[in-house]
Amino acid sequence: MSSFTKKWIRQKTRAGTVYRPVIDLLFSERIGHNLYSFIVDSGADISLAPRQLAERVGLDWNKGSRITLTGISPKPECSLEGRIHKISALIPDLALQMTLPMCFANGNASYLIGREGFFDKFNITLDKTRQVTLFTKRRS
Repeated sequence: MSSFTKKWIRQKTRAGTVYRPVIDLLFSERIGHNLYSFIVDSGADISLAPRQLAERVGLDWNKGSRITLTGISPKPECSLEGRIHKISALIPDLALQMTLPMCFANGNASYLIGREGFFDKFNITLDKTRQVTLFTKRRS
């Protein structure tokens, strides 16, 4: 079984410094390849990225399945428009290519790896004490 560990990243917020579990994904873009760190978010139904990433990888944002993104507030002014596309990414730590659904938000959005298409392929252990995440690929 293939597995790897990933150290959490340190981020400064208005409330102070926090450590977040991440996974690196490599995307083929119109010009070369780029590596992005996605926060591992078991509370997110689907992975999320800003619209600009869709454009960089050559997707037509408008052709995706339309969705309205809401978070902790039901207020319309707190929602964002998004489009869901299937996207191919490489997990460099395993040299594993995978395709997953991703919502590209039209606005300021974090890079999040959600449950759909990812959590069903890996057992994920978050170790807050050591600030590392263990990713173990499930057998197909």
